[in-house]
Amino acid sequence: MAKVDAMEASVDKAMNSWKGDAAAAASERAMAHKLHSNHLATTIVGIADHYNSYGVTLGDTRTALLRILDVEMTGSGMTVDDDGTVHAPTVPSGADGSNSATTALTQQMLDGQASGYESRIKALLTQFGDGETAAATAISTDLQTLSGYESKPDGEPVRSEVQSILDGKSSLPTDPKKLHEFWETLTPAEKDALYAKDQYIGNRDGLPSVDRDHYNREKLDDELTRAQNGDPAVKDKLADLQAIQKTLKDNPDAMLMLMDTQTGKMAHAAISTGNPDTAANVSVSSPGLNGNVHDSLGSMVTEGYNVKTLAENRLDKLDPTDPKKGQKVVQIAWIGSDLPQGEITDPGSWGGLSHVAGDGLAKEGAPKLASFYDGVRASHDDSTVHLTAIGHSYGSVMTGLALQESGHQGVDDLVVFGSPGLDLPYKHSYWPASGDAQVSRLEVPDGHRYEMTGGDDLVAKTPRYGPNPQALPGFTHLETAAHTTLDGVNRDGASQHADYPRTGGNGQLRTSGWNTAMVVAGLPDQVVKKP
Repeated sequence: MAKVDAMEASVDKAMNSWKGDAAAAASERAMAHKLHSNHLATTIVGIADHYNSYGVTLGDTRTALLRILDVEMTGSGMTVDDDGTVHAPTVPSGADGSNSATTALTQQMLDGQASGYESRIKALLTQFGDGETAAATAISTDLQTLSGYESKPDGEPVRSEVQSILDGKSSLPTDPKKLHEFWETLTPAEKDALYAKDQYIGNRDGLPSVDRDHYNREKLDDELTRAQNGDPAVKDKLADLQAIQKTLKDNPDAMLMLMDTQTGKMAHAAISTGNPDTAANVSVSSPGLNGNVHDSLGSMVTEGYNVKTLAENRLDKLDPTDPKKGQKVVQIAWIGSDLPQGEITDPGSWGGLSHVAGDGLAKEGAPKLASFYDGVRASHDDSTVHLTAIGHSYGSVMTGLALQESGHQGVDDLVVFGSPGLDLPYKHSYWPASGDAQVSRLEVPDGHRYEMTGGDDLVAKTPRYGPNPQALPGFTHLETAAHTTLDGVNRDGASQHADYPRTGGNGQLRTSGWNTAMVVAGLPDQVVKKP
């Protein structure tokens, strides 16, 4: 692929000055080689995805089986056959036949326990067998497709429903779940054909994350080359494109979930700290004022890895019988819409907030963010994914609006910090007491809304979009002051507006970072609440 990309870049550069029939023929040959290479790459990506996703599913089933065998049944004296049949030990009776009633009762109890274990073990063995069969079928199909490209580099002709989309007679589904279901039926050649028609196809919510990453990286390479060669359509986004490239290079397991330089005034991007389709716990973090790709994306991804590392550390330390033990966490840094840019000269005054006085950009971004949440659920390998929305500053306004969007699924947990309000509607047309705000409009279960407000955070204490969540009912108020957390670490407090996601002077996440990680991990019993 690297040599093909280099060839394409050379042709693109030559096209700036080379015109005519020969130039067109060279460009066409370069595109043909690129598409042939793409078919192979897309197929290999699919094989890797199947190994990854089925591996996670089979691994989870194996872990559940071992938990029963090595933890729950330890010391029970029971034996298990290869088919999952469980035999209870025989309770000896007295030599003279005494205590026969007690013996019978004990035996009955053990037989009942054995029957319970047996039904669970056999169900898991069946699940594992079905998973193995499905994995073998999917991977064998991919391998056959890969082999087919040796004789037919262009692949089989696309089906009629795909051709209809390519001809502009119909469209891809816009609903993330329906798009995911349709996408899973496509061959690599069909996927590549759709990418050739819409090179921003990797931004569509509902595509598997591996495909989003694959096609978005293709588009990133294309736009970087054009920007470096002075293409007026993208040359002013060069710094953003280079920031995306550097962030991906610095984090080899990161995935490019979104890459767009055309639909807004700003460049847009989203990068995950791993594959969100296979992680049990996924969070999406939205930044605030002055958040942008070239200045903010790299640090947001670093902060996401800090949360991921801490959350997975706590999950690894759970009791072996806890089903959450060993779960994985992925955080996504999302800058998928334009954000206010400018200097706040005096955060404590209304005049100083004139740059962000309107909620127009938040309202523009909210439907995109709500769709992105739905896409995370639609493409996940397990419908029980634990999804957390995180919003900082103006990002909390956009997050609040996204969770009020009708027709979307919402999230499992919400964390906001440094929030100037969530733009909630009121029961009355005037702004009364904070209790009148309709918190129930947020698509988040009761007991799963969290907020943090630092002691010197003047932005959060100057509510512009309704009251700060600190004053709202239905929110759990988490500590931001310095605290020694359950892992024995003395954590710095978060006082200023920018402190919450950053590490403290000791290089460790602050108390606010600990709280975020515990919510993201689905460990609410380990958060530090305000007294």
